[in-house]
Amino acid sequence: MTTVQKKQAGAGIGAGSQPRRRSPFRPSIVSAVFRRNFSGYFSNPAGYVFITLFVFVCSWVAFWQPEFFANNLANLDPLNAWMPYLLLFFIPAITMGAWAEERRQGTEELLLTLPARDVEVVLGKYLAALGIYTTALVFLALGHLPLLSWLGKPDLGVIAATYLGYWLMGAMLIAIGMVASLLSSNVTVGFILGAVFGAIAVYFGMLGALFGPVVRQQVESLSVPAQFQDFGSGVVPLSGVFYFLSLAAAMLYANTVLLGRRNWVGGPRSKALSAHFLVRCLALIVGLAGLNVLIARAGARADVSEERLSTLSPESIRLIDQVSADRPVYIQAYISPDVPREFVETKASLVGLLKEFAARGGNRVQLNLVDTELYSDAARDAETRFGIEPRRVLSRDQAKQQTADVFLGVAFTSGLEEVVVPFFDPGLPVEYELTRSIRVASRSARKKVGILGTDAKLLGGFEFRAMSQAPEWSVVTELKKQYDVSSVAPDAPIPTDLDCLLVAQPSSLTQPQIDTLVAYVKAGRPALLFLDPMPIFDPQLAPEVPKQPPGGMFGGGQPPEPKGDLTPLLTLLGVDWPNTETVWSTYNPHPQLGDLPPEIVFVGRGDAGNDAFNADQPSTSGLQEIVMLFPGLLRPRGVAGLEFTPLLKTGDSGGTIAFRDLTRQGPMGLGPLNQSRRHFATGLAYTLAARIQGSKPAEAKDAKSEEKAAAAINAVVIADLDLISEQFFDLRRQKVANLDFDNVTFVLNCVDTLAGDDSFIALRKRRPRHRTLELFEAQTKNYYDQSQAETKIAETAADDDLARRQKALDEKVAAVSARTDMDDRTKEIMLANLQQVENRRLDVDKANIENQKRRKLQDIKSELERKIRGDQNRFRTLAILIPPLPAFFLGIVVLGVRIRRENTGASPTRLA
Repeated sequence: MTTVQKKQAGAGIGAGSQPRRRSPFRPSIVSAVFRRNFSGYFSNPAGYVFITLFVFVCSWVAFWQPEFFANNLANLDPLNAWMPYLLLFFIPAITMGAWAEERRQGTEELLLTLPARDVEVVLGKYLAALGIYTTALVFLALGHLPLLSWLGKPDLGVIAATYLGYWLMGAMLIAIGMVASLLSSNVTVGFILGAVFGAIAVYFGMLGALFGPVVRQQVESLSVPAQFQDFGSGVVPLSGVFYFLSLAAAMLYANTVLLGRRNWVGGPRSKALSAHFLVRCLALIVGLAGLNVLIARAGARADVSEERLSTLSPESIRLIDQVSADRPVYIQAYISPDVPREFVETKASLVGLLKEFAARGGNRVQLNLVDTELYSDAARDAETRFGIEPRRVLSRDQAKQQTADVFLGVAFTSGLEEVVVPFFDPGLPVEYELTRSIRVASRSARKKVGILGTDAKLLGGFEFRAMSQAPEWSVVTELKKQYDVSSVAPDAPIPTDLDCLLVAQPSSLTQPQIDTLVAYVKAGRPALLFLDPMPIFDPQLAPEVPKQPPGGMFGGGQPPEPKGDLTPLLTLLGVDWPNTETVWSTYNPHPQLGDLPPEIVFVGRGDAGNDAFNADQPSTSGLQEIVMLFPGLLRPRGVAGLEFTPLLKTGDSGGTIAFRDLTRQGPMGLGPLNQSRRHFATGLAYTLAARIQGSKPAEAKDAKSEEKAAAAINAVVIADLDLISEQFFDLRRQKVANLDFDNVTFVLNCVDTLAGDDSFIALRKRRPRHRTLELFEAQTKNYYDQSQAETKIAETAADDDLARRQKALDEKVAAVSARTDMDDRTKEIMLANLQQVENRRLDVDKANIENQKRRKLQDIKSELERKIRGDQNRFRTLAILIPPLPAFFLGIVVLGVRIRRENTGASPTRLA
């Protein structure tokens, strides 16, 4: 037997066995070091003091800042902005004694001479520090989550992602702090070095100012706040997770190397080993940096929010996948760092979705998010390059109103194509706007939409009656963002290459123009027709009102050609449209709009049930509410081959009113509405919009006519033109509470359906919902309602007071006029003097009453603000004091137990 075989036999290794591999570390040793440090921390009341202070400061930052109530969101956004900087002070407080305390107490040599590897000791101490920090986060969550649940319904997915981000930040900074503690035997120095080393990672993004725009963005993205930002919005990016964990692993490796340095420093190979480990550390850093770049480019992200706030729809994903790598889309987003509360949700959705687009698109969609302050270089760049300017918006903070200049503009460029959204109003569907802009910028070809020239003048033009230039309607501006929109003359044959034709109020056309339109529709070309018996934006366009001369009633021009007969068009479509009947309905789900006349028709499921919106049609499925102003009604004529599909229907709580009873024709044209008009309910439901499809049988004898008649009719008819008037676009932009109407969405959906481009229909209906502070919203609304009632009482009292004084003056004048003991000339002089004196007194009384009313209204506003601020301050006090209490009381219990144990067995007379 050889010497090697003897050794193997002596070691108990058989002939067929393999050598036992040595594990990187032994869990039992790691566990022992962990228990020693972890239990030692919590057996001392000082540990609970730290946790109490940590929870107190975090609660103060989260809830005491004015941004919490200004944002009106049930999340921790104010704390998210400060958490990386708070951890620069609290993490070093945990790690400063990891090694320095061992040296101070003289236990370092004992620890390092134990039969344990350096990596096992480092891991044990790291896990102990991480356990301490995790415990602190648990106490923080146990305090914050009940408070947010009390105020509203927080998105638990967003909260979970936020705390995961907190934990990962702490895990990385703890590893950095342990390196700092190993470099000094002084606890204070260890704390300072830990804060300094951690600050390098936190403030690393500031170095981006030294580079150009592209490199600057990359450098800024490597800072801790930038990597954490997505977690606070409910998104868990793989790049962010790897960033924090890789840095923590690198720092743990550095910790192990520095700890093992004691074995060879000062020896004959000291310089060589130092260089060797330096190269290894640099190689590790370069390797991790490369992996971070590769993972960031992969763009893997998980939206864990319950509301799926940052999840792209299948339509958006399909569009991004179609963007060519040879023609990428560059996105420049200019966004203000701070925005009023009315724009917080819009900004959050915009930033989150832009990041999702960039992550999904990779090199095909490149994003540059620019924090844009007023009068900064970025603001000047936004204005000069893309025409993006700050929008002055009105914001209401409690009972105060104030203005602010806000940047929320995005520019999309691809090759020579450029699309600019200068401002994202709160009511705009963000994902729809982004997806549409990316598609338009990445594709040069657009579908064509024509707008027939009628007296409604959707494209604008000179208005002779008003003698001014009328702007184009907002619906045209909206269509131009997606389509190639052109004007179509009604006197010439309509181009056949149009994908859709919009015709507003065809009843204003002459007979030859109507015949041209009939020929276009008969050819099977798509058309969207607006038939309105009473256009509120311009009642002179009503079918019952004759055409006026170009100069108006007294223009002196040639008499215009009279309006034509729409019967051929309606017969072709198989539609009956009584142009003298207006629909009314008593259904009104908005109490604040209770004074509106019944001809303002609200279309919603609360009135017509599931029949209000046709769920089988893509243009109406998923809609919630539409408002139509003095609409008409549509009925099918029952023509064989034509399918009449209702899109919008009312309930049976209304009826119709004739045009002659609705208004009066005066000497100067159409007069005001008849205030004494009467409404008789019919108990019938009415169709307000319908889609017409199919083929009408030929009436002509010859084959050529039959061939033309066989073309499939494809049209949508809407019995109201006012539903796309400017006020609904204003409501859509402003997002007035409880007035979220789908007028614009419905019309755009109809155009998309007719043009054969339904990729955006689902996007328009998507409404991501941010969880708000519902409790305070209800209380604030209650206070506002009370203040409005008090305001109305004050105004009524002032009006009554003025009426009494005016009545007293009138009585005095009547008394003088009724006197019979003086002649008319004397009466006239006395009345003139009386009125002069009393009018002066009345003017003084009016001024006094107005001042009193103004002071009363000011007092009401002040009381409103006092109540709101009082509720907020009470909550802030509770939110700061309650979360730290569990850790504080637990620390008192531990202190009591420790004192009791110390006194156990002690002589009662030891102090005598």
